[in-house]
Amino acid sequence: MSRLWLKVLPGKIGLITFFIYACCQPVFAQFCANPSGQLVINQSFGTASQPTSMAGLTPYQYVPPTCPADGQYTVTETIDGGCFNYTWYAVPADHTPDDVDGNMLIINGANTAGAFYEQTVSGLCPGTTYEFSLWALNLLKTGICPTPLVPNLMLTLETKSGNILTSVPLGSIDLADQPVWRQHTALFEAPKTTEAVILKLVNTKGDYGCGNDMVIDDIQVRQCEECVSDQVYVPDVFTPNNDGLNDNLAFFLPKVSSYDLKVYDRWGSVIFASTSVSQRWDGTYAGSPCASGDYTWVIAYRTAAATQEQNEHVQTGHVLLVR
Repeated sequence: MSRLWLKVLPGKIGLITFFIYACCQPVFAQFCANPSGQLVINQSFGTASQPTSMAGLTPYQYVPPTCPADGQYTVTETIDGGCFNYTWYAVPADHTPDDVDGNMLIINGANTAGAFYEQTVSGLCPGTTYEFSLWALNLLKTGICPTPLVPNLMLTLETKSGNILTSVPLGSIDLADQPVWRQHTALFEAPKTTEAVILKLVNTKGDYGCGNDMVIDDIQVRQCEECVSDQVYVPDVFTPNNDGLNDNLAFFLPKVSSYDLKVYDRWGSVIFASTSVSQRWDGTYAGSPCASGDYTWVIAYRTAAATQEQNEHVQTGHVLLVR
């Protein structure tokens, strides 16, 4: 019997976590709480008549739609189950809903761990949360191998030079008593870079033996929220002379969950403090106008992405008060 638990973690608004227990094997998944964001990647591998070119998308060797060996792949619309003396399941159709003769990606895992799919992604909003998802099933029938190799997937985001920026586990593609598509998802925060990054699917299981065979379809990356900006804008000068123009010092920030502002005079004394973004400094201290001159401000604030990891920031600067 299967059990479905829905657990919303305390203080984790926007993060939905599912623990699915089926045949005593847990599957961990994270989803966008509001999955209406735009798709950045939507890879379904085309159709039999219009297949997707895999050039540059995998380091594995291509073989025609037959039975790929270790470290090889193929793209096909159906699997007849005859591979390797009928030790693979027959898969009559891909996962993509409502397509005709849609393709899926068949991977026979290499003898060493490593990436089997990679795609360059540009235009991610730094600090913003995205959902990665794919559908997969294990091709090896149960009871075939005494100690089968089970694919275990990891999502990484890397620079072109190979520097890993983000690494997120996607879990294992477990054996099952029948070929059932299962979704693997995870949330990640886009790295704080304006450069294009390379998204890689890594199989951490690499060895000689029986198994390590899988089929994958419908790889998607979805933006979970509006772009998170960590930028703070503060005017360089303000003129509190009651002429109705630029009389108050205003601070312009992204959406924040906490805020702490302090303004200091040249002797280091706090002359203005606030915990509200809407509260502006009018250039006075204890009810008296402050002298013209340079003043230092320090802001400590937190922004929250859909992962609900609190991103803490401290910024400092100077403003010129002119009367």
